Amino acid sequence: MSAVAEDTGEINLDSFDYVHMVIPDVNGLARGRVVPKRFVRQKLSTGVNGNYSVLMYGPNSETTKKIEEMNASENRKWKPDLSTLIPTPWCDSQSRRTASVLCNLLTRDGTPDGLSTRDIVQQLLGKLRDKFGLTLKVAFEFEFVVLKEDTQEPLGGNTGHFLDLRRMESDLDIFYDLCETLEKAGLHVTLFSTESCPGQWELNFDPLDDIKAADMAFHVKNAVKIFFKRRGYTATFMSVPDGKEWTSGLHLNHSLWTAAGQNAMVDDQRKDAISDLALRWNAGILKHARALTALCCPTINCYRRLDQVACPSENTWAVEHRTGMNRFKVENNNVYLESRLPSAAANPYLAIAGHLAAGMAGLEAAEIELPPEMDTANAQKLPTSLGEALDFLEQDEVMVETLGRRFVSYFLIAKRDLELDQYSLVSPDTEEEKIRHERNKYLVSL
Repeated sequence: MSAVAEDTGEINLDSFDYVHMVIPDVNGLARGRVVPKRFVRQKLSTGVNGNYSVLMYGPNSETTKKIEEMNASENRKWKPDLSTLIPTPWCDSQSRRTASVLCNLLTRDGTPDGLSTRDIVQQLLGKLRDKFGLTLKVAFEFEFVVLKEDTQEPLGGNTGHFLDLRRMESDLDIFYDLCETLEKAGLHVTLFSTESCPGQWELNFDPLDDIKAADMAFHVKNAVKIFFKRRGYTATFMSVPDGKEWTSGLHLNHSLWTAAGQNAMVDDQRKDAISDLALRWNAGILKHARALTALCCPTINCYRRLDQVACPSENTWAVEHRTGMNRFKVENNNVYLESRLPSAAANPYLAIAGHLAAGMAGLEAAEIELPPEMDTANAQKLPTSLGEALDFLEQDEVMVETLGRRFVSYFLIAKRDLELDQYSLVSPDTEEEKIRHERNKYLVSL
């Protein structure tokens, strides 16, 4: 990400009137504080104190008392990672310029706290590097729906228009503006297009290394929402905002690379040039897919998406096959794996963390356990509800241990108390009432 400086020398701090000091919460939303220009250099050096319980809030800042540790609302140090400082033109106001810096959550003794989803990814990337000598490249495909704020009518009309350039024509200016706004922050859109459903769009980006890919995805999702909000629209990454057809995913394309700069998923001597290491990685993801679903499909609404057209329902895999959960893509002497499991509503940090945890379990296994391609007859069914997915995560000792027992425990409590239990209290009877509750919960916030 070219706009992410290795140090603040690449960016003139004096050019910004306000800097947002941010930690992504468990939902992938930006939590933080805004620092006026006069105090920017001081706060970037010292960090700020902030209530860390906000990292486990619900999507609309709902709170739970069931995480006992957090009932005291204790502060933690939010320490800026200066390499992540970028301009955020989608937050600029008139002549005022803004920037954002991502922060690490530190305990009183200055060590990483372990509840920041970004810190979890960094820890797992360290294990991938130290134990296996590998780095990760990730490119996300972002699907989302844009609705007019006043009428809730889809941007682009009420009919689907998959890759239809004529139907895009009246809306091109706003997407040109979006691309150019993201470009100013070093977020380079490689392609954008219409999707299958009314008001649905897709943005594509080139792969980035390690944590930069997760940071980019976090910024893109938040930028898209703010950009359209300021123009009278609601952009939503809610998985199925109409309850039926609008199914939005966050496809996670990734590959593993050696320190020498070679794609470790490539072996020209094997079938389809897919290496044994790549198959082991794939096998690990498949084996832990049901636990992984809780991280990749983290809302009640997400389970309306699974088992729809081109969305997975079992832990299957294939080469160049869009209905499998995992899809190997082989092109131009390159191999990478597309996971089609993550919903648009997923926190990109947790989607990557979950795939790292499951994939490394595959690399560590004594022998490969890989089913035949598209073996739908024998494949495990993916969870059909958030509650079921949370149970699978809780029971998966490998995933719990790798992601951190404290984090997983709090994640389970927050999801059950703030989403499942609240849903049961409302007790919606009809399908119309159910989707109304889900839209109130997720449409604007996610």
